[in-house]
Parts: sequence; C-alpha cells; structure tokens
Amino acid sequence: MVCLRIVCLLVVLLLQNQHILKHVAATSYTVTVDAETPQRDLKHFWKSTGFCPPLPHDQADKYDLSKDQQLNLAYISSVPHRGIEQVRIHWLLELVTINVVNGKPHYNFTNLDNLIDLLWQNGLRPGFELMGSASGYFTDFEDKKQVVEWKNMVAVIAKRYIDKYGLEYVSQWNFETWNEPSNHDFDDVNMTIQGFLNYYDACSEGLKEVSPFLRFGGPGDSCHSPPHTPYCWAMLSHCFNGTNFFTGETGVRLDYIALHKKGGGSSLHILEQEVETTQEIQKHFPGYKPVPLYNDEADPLVGWSKPQVWRADVTYASMVVKVIDQHQNLIIAKPHNSINYTLLSNDNAFLNYHPHYFTQRTLTTRFQMNLTKPPHVQMVRKPVLTVMGLLALLGEKQISSDIGASGESVNMTLGVIASTHETAIPGTSDSWQSTILIYNSNDNDTSSDVGYVTVNLNNYPAQLGLVYVTYYLDNNTTNPYLQWKNIGSPDFPTIEQFKQLRKAEEPLVVGPLAFPSSGRLTLKAELPIPSLFLIHICAKPRVPPDQVTGVRIMALTKGQVVIVWKDGCVNSKCLKTFEVEFSEDAKIYRRINAGDTIFTLFVYVSEKAEVSGFYRVRAVDYWGRPGEYSLPEKYTEEH
Repeated sequence: MVCLRIVCLLVVLLLQNQHILKHVAATSYTVTVDAETPQRDLKHFWKSTGFCPPLPHDQADKYDLSKDQQLNLAYISSVPHRGIEQVRIHWLLELVTINVVNGKPHYNFTNLDNLIDLLWQNGLRPGFELMGSASGYFTDFEDKKQVVEWKNMVAVIAKRYIDKYGLEYVSQWNFETWNEPSNHDFDDVNMTIQGFLNYYDACSEGLKEVSPFLRFGGPGDSCHSPPHTPYCWAMLSHCFNGTNFFTGETGVRLDYIALHKKGGGSSLHILEQEVETTQEIQKHFPGYKPVPLYNDEADPLVGWSKPQVWRADVTYASMVVKVIDQHQNLIIAKPHNSINYTLLSNDNAFLNYHPHYFTQRTLTTRFQMNLTKPPHVQMVRKPVLTVMGLLALLGEKQISSDIGASGESVNMTLGVIASTHETAIPGTSDSWQSTILIYNSNDNDTSSDVGYVTVNLNNYPAQLGLVYVTYYLDNNTTNPYLQWKNIGSPDFPTIEQFKQLRKAEEPLVVGPLAFPSSGRLTLKAELPIPSLFLIHICAKPRVPPDQVTGVRIMALTKGQVVIVWKDGCVNSKCLKTFEVEFSEDAKIYRRINAGDTIFTLFVYVSEKAEVSGFYRVRAVDYWGRPGEYSLPEKYTEEH
C-alpha cells in the first residue's frame, strides 16, 4: 500500500502533463541501498555560494548593502541546518576608505563592518577575498611602501573582526587572494607578477601577525597549463620555494589551493578539468599533495548573467546534485585518491535583473516592484536553492548504494547519494537517520524521458518509531518559473500571483509513514528528466525539537513582512514543518503559514494589511510533537 501511494502520486503528476510528451524513452532502474555497509565519511563540502558587485567597484556598497541584497542573504540563510555557510564576495576591500592624516593612513571600515555584520546576523560567513584598492589608495604592489601598508591593513582588518566576533568565527573564514589574477581584473592597480607575489606575502604575513589560525590560500584561477595563467603558476612556485618578501625565508604558507573550473554545460567536465590541473600541480610540486583543494567557482556554465532556461528550474537543481555526487564518488571515494578535495562552491548568489526572471545564475529571482510607493522588492526561491535544503538532510557517513539499469536507452542519467547520521548525544531531540537522495539528470538538457525506479532499502536497524518521508522535485509540479509563465510572465505579479509562485517553491512531500519492522522497504517512483527524489528515514527521538531562536522581521511593503528565524538550536532534522504564528496583542496567536516548510523564512501578507504585532515560531517533528516556541518578536510597521 505504501509503495502504491507513492507510485500513484508520481504517475498522476506525469499524466497531468502527457499533452506535452511526444515520445517517452523509458529506462528501468534498480537502486539498492544497504544501511549496514558504511563506506566513508560524507563531508558536506558544497555549502558555499558567492557573488560579485557590478561596476563601478568603488561603489560596491550600493549593491552589497542594498535592501535587495539583504533580502537575498536572508533567503540564502533560510536553507535549513546551515545548508549554506559561506558567501564568497569579490571586491570586499572597496568597502574600505582611507584618509591620510600627517602621512598616516586612517581607515573607515563602516561599509565593510555593515556587510560582515549582515553575514553574521544571517548565520553566514564571508569567503574573504583580499581584493580591492581601498577606494584607490593602493596602486602598485612593486612599491615596497605600499606592500608594507597592505600588510598592516590586512592585520588591522583581521584583528578588528576577531575582537568583534571572536577567533572561533573568524578562523573559519577562507581568506583568499585577488580573484582570477591572470585575467588582469585589477581596476586601477598596477599588478605585475612580482607585484602579485609581494601582495601575496603581505596578505599572508598580515594575517599570521594576528593569529596562526587564520586560513589563507589562492589563487582563485583556472590555472591552465603553462604558459597560460602565469600568475597562478608563479604563485604556486613562489609558495613552494620562493623568497618571502618580509621574512626572507624560503617558501610561503599555502593553506589551500583555489581553482576555478566550470563545466561549459557539462557536469563531468568540471571534475575532469580539476583532476587534470591538480595532477599537473602535483607533478611540478609534489609537496602540495596534502594541501586542500577548493573549486570555489564550480559552475556548470560560465557567465552568470547569460539567460538560460535550464537555470530557471529543476534542471539546474538536479545538475548541482549530480556534480556533488560525481565529486564524492569519482574523486573522494576513489582508491588511492591523491586529491584532498575540500570545497566546491557554486557562484550563484547574484541578483537577477529585468527582463531575466529566473533564467540567470541565481538562487532566487528578484522582482523590482517599481509601481508601489515607495518601490520595493519581492523574491521567490528557485529550485536550485530548494535543493540545497534537501542536500542538508544528508548524514555524515556514506553507505553502500548500487544502480542497475535496463531499457530502451541505457544512458545512465540516474544517480544516488545514500547516507546515515548517528546521534551525538543520546536522549536529545536528535536521532538516528538515513537519507537517500536520487537524481535524474542529463546535465542541462530537459527531456521527456522517464526513469522507472525501484528503490530497495535493506538492513535497516530496528529503531523506536522508525518512519520515512519522501521529498520530490520536478519541472511540472515544483517549478515557480513554469507557474510564472502560466500566469503571463508578469513583471509585477499581484499578491495572489506571488502566492501561486511561492506555493511551487516547496517540494512535494509524502509521509511520514511507518518503516517496516523487517528493516526492508521497496519503493517505486517514476522520475522524469530532470527530477529529484529524497527519502528521509528517522528514528523517533526521546524528546521533541528544541527551541527556535533568532526570530526577526523584515519589512517588504505595506501589509507585507518577511519572518526569518534560526534552526541551529532545534537539534533535529526530522522536522515536518515550522509553524509561524502572529498575535496583535501577544495573547491570542494564530498560525499564519498554511503550508508546511522546513526552510527558515516565511513571507506574510496580511489580508487586513495589518502586520504590526508579535511573531513566534516553533518546530514540529515527524511524529507531530511541537517544540518550544521562540521568544516572541514585536514588530511595528512604519507609516
């Protein structure tokens, strides 16, 4: 009966769209998962995004600190269970201004402070590229005086934020070199190769002066084979056996190697380039084998602003999962692997612009509502952001999973990541879990092909109250872009139209359903290309979820607010929903989010246009047990 319910549901979804299907190529898959066979650690190496402010870079604050970006970062931080932790940002040091008084530089960090505080408030951290001329103060890194002054400024910045936020937080930042130095995007700075090496040493020593626990790497470049990308190879050689500008020692620390390898529309091409370049680096510099490798611009296609329909929907989301799966299974899991693969980042936290709704390389789509007084901004979560929430449900241990295929066209487009999670402290709201994430992806192609999938889950341990929940994404039922097209592609959607779009943000959820006591379960599903199907299996914790924290309210426009909260203290991933409640008098509360969600953001549109009052949020687990309410947050609308 359980299998039948899920199959029927997915069949109905497929039949609803038969009018658009011409010839459907069918492939049958069998996915077999063995919970008793752990294979290796599953480190969540993908929890990063990034963006670049537009020209002119000396006005980066207008973009970085805009209300639009504040809302965008709130959406990014709403991914549950810290599913995104880092935002890598270009031109950060253009947020610093310098005035010279009596020959000494005096720094104004106001704009940089505001951005770091915005990230902190959202539970995020910067990928801190030491990039920018500090409003034109630095012009030439072959000038020894400027090199020393740069080192001093870097030390001041590091000390400033350690003093404010603590070493535990700042030591998690990835301080990085100027982005893609071989592309010569230095604005008005004269940056020769020797100047870049001087600059590197100044960054390294400035950070080290403050704390040996601050991480620094680079070059954030494609590092094509010599003689191409000379800055990359000069830096790698300099760190290996060059002379430190400040200490005279041979070699300079390199805490990680940051590459940029994009796919050209292909998922596997990203990995192939990484392996080729890393092998070349290790051939020239064998000592770099243990150094962590980052690809912090691992996008499927270069050019964030180039509109592509596949970027709008589940095609992009499933491709992101496919790239992660390839790295886990073809690099990290490879016997005798010599690549210390540590971070993969999609550079997709940009803000789209008219008329390109949904189709640019972004996590949200932005509607600039210029007809209201004053104008305001609305955002809708794209499937690529939703899938980061599904990835966050994965555990920390990869378990055995195999795929068999047969059919008309055995072009293996199906993949799976299977995992388990062991509770750290028994008797809490945390519990044993297993998560299986299945994707059907033919890279950036969308087709009418369907995968008929049988999932066999074997050897699941007997656990108290064991249940499972399924989450499903495809281009027909969970596609805000399709909904937007169906309502006429408006530039300024109405309140009711936004409700339609936001309803399509959420995955289709079935369950919770009891897991058989035999420890074996078979599910059948029809997965079109593209689609994602996640199975989340949870043992019942001894106690309900812990308290929601950090509730805050952001104004959108009259009668509309965004409620944001934090789940870091909830201590459970086995959540059915968050319940958001509102009261005008802090006495009688009512739930205002009709639909269930595991994301930590809700847009509230009051039917009475009255949003002043008190807000509180609580988590509800798969067994219907509510956790403690957050502290109420009072909000008064400005008139």
